[in-house]
Amino acid sequence: MLEIILWFIGIIIIVPIIYLTENFILNAIPGQKRTYLLQPIYRLIKHFSKTDYYNRPLTRWFPVGACLFALITLYFVAAGENILLIISGLTMMELFVLVGACSTKEPYGIMAAQRGIARLTVWSFTLMTAAASLYKVTETLQLSRVIQYSSENILLVRLPLVTAGLFTAAMIKGNLGYFDFGINANAMSFLDTALYTPYGGRSLGVVQLTQWIETGIWLKLISYFLPWKPWISFLVSTIFYLAAMLLSTIVPRMSWKKVMTNSWIWAGGLPAINYIWLYML
Repeated sequence: MLEIILWFIGIIIIVPIIYLTENFILNAIPGQKRTYLLQPIYRLIKHFSKTDYYNRPLTRWFPVGACLFALITLYFVAAGENILLIISGLTMMELFVLVGACSTKEPYGIMAAQRGIARLTVWSFTLMTAAASLYKVTETLQLSRVIQYSSENILLVRLPLVTAGLFTAAMIKGNLGYFDFGINANAMSFLDTALYTPYGGRSLGVVQLTQWIETGIWLKLISYFLPWKPWISFLVSTIFYLAAMLLSTIVPRMSWKKVMTNSWIWAGGLPAINYIWLYML
């Protein structure tokens, strides 16, 4: 139980550290826009220090529900529970955000929610295919048993495309690089914040906190497919994600329809190919 609690706390802490590290590196690169070194933390505190823009009591509960499911899913992934529980928790979390965006019938919120549904379709398909491939190889969906299997057999060798697809799905959720659906709450342009127009102040702060928790969930989930000790695997997945965040600053953005196509090819296609390959062996 103590190990689960330590993982739970560690996963929550590591994501703000990633954002602070990214901000520090970008500030040190010539030509990049300078910001406060603690800007990611400052932005979160600023959200919580404000009241919501609109008097919408019902709408304010949607990000709370999303954060609750994120915390529950974080416990599942820290405890090494069944991967289907993690998929269910992530899906419920995403649905709370999407329903909240549509609840006020604001046109840009609805438009961004439609993009969010497209994104949900891609990463949920990726996770389901990954779960099927995982069961085919290990004959279990319990992640705690997957660690035992990987210590004796290098799981990454059997599921390389699944691991790559999961990492791509994490990039999709983070709107990084070519996988930017234009609905990221961290950006400040008009269309980028459309998904979160029903929210403001503390509600938007809860949404951002939920995103950080979710990022940690994805990083921990990916680490189960890596062959090293749990904390080393988690550190490796974290470093790769940080590299993707830094690369995203120089990679040109694409229109969301092209992003959707690329998402199906990389996030959805790679695990599917791996799954077919397992049956051909």
